[in-house]
Amino acid sequence: MDSLPAVPEQLRFINQFLQRSRELRTHEPIISYYCQFYAVKLALAKGIQADDCQVFLLQLVEDLEARKEALSQEPAIQNDEAGKAYLELFATRIFTGADNEDRAGKASKQTGLKFLASSVFIELLRVFGDLSPEFEEKLKYAKWKAKDIIQALKEGRMPVAGPAVPEATMASPPLPPLESTSAPLASPGFVAPVTYPNLDNQATDPSDSSFAHSAPAPFSLPPTNPAPTIDMDYDDLDDEVVGSDVIAAAEKHTRFVLSALQFDDVKSAMENLQKAMEILQPYHRP
Repeated sequence: MDSLPAVPEQLRFINQFLQRSRELRTHEPIISYYCQFYAVKLALAKGIQADDCQVFLLQLVEDLEARKEALSQEPAIQNDEAGKAYLELFATRIFTGADNEDRAGKASKQTGLKFLASSVFIELLRVFGDLSPEFEEKLKYAKWKAKDIIQALKEGRMPVAGPAVPEATMASPPLPPLESTSAPLASPGFVAPVTYPNLDNQATDPSDSSFAHSAPAPFSLPPTNPAPTIDMDYDDLDDEVVGSDVIAAAEKHTRFVLSALQFDDVKSAMENLQKAMEILQPYHRP
């Protein structure tokens, strides 16, 4: 994707996802893949006919197909449920890292950028349908906190730690939105001179029905003009942000492993061991 030309003006609304995809291509290839996948889906749903956009999208789709082939053995690519769990855990990890810094009174520009990045990763969950109420709230809060922290630092004051904001304010943060499509993300096969590989006819992709929902609301950035290039340090995160629900799910499968071995059921033991590893994989850092 590094060899792609600049994003055409009419496709700038997908740039935030492509940026994250570039940042994570080596460090987190699965998250990077889904960033690019969602960007392609949004762009195809828009149905833009301009030649430069079609050429750009063709290159983007070809790159995506090659990446999918390279990741074809990953459970988070093969299976929707595993993919959704992987995205949820990664988004939560970034969000919690920022939230811990903020609540400890240690908010910095990097903290604001972590909140901003987490909001993009939460948006990715729309690949699998509507956001849960929990992630809707996380999304609103992350957008608001990103704006609040960066604005405070810009004005030379310390950001207020914690969620000291009225619900109504958090629901509609006054941030200048990026371009976004308001069209539903239905099947993205628009008629055009360029023939795109079909992203919807393979079992490893999220199902067509996963995209029969409204596109995400316009994503809001802190009021900087032009939008900054954000270099996130994804290694600078607290390794101990694994939620109790995650631990409980992993423990459940490890108990199943032990039970299966007691009955010499190696197949079930291996399946449950794999599930436990998939649950914990986003938290593993070599």
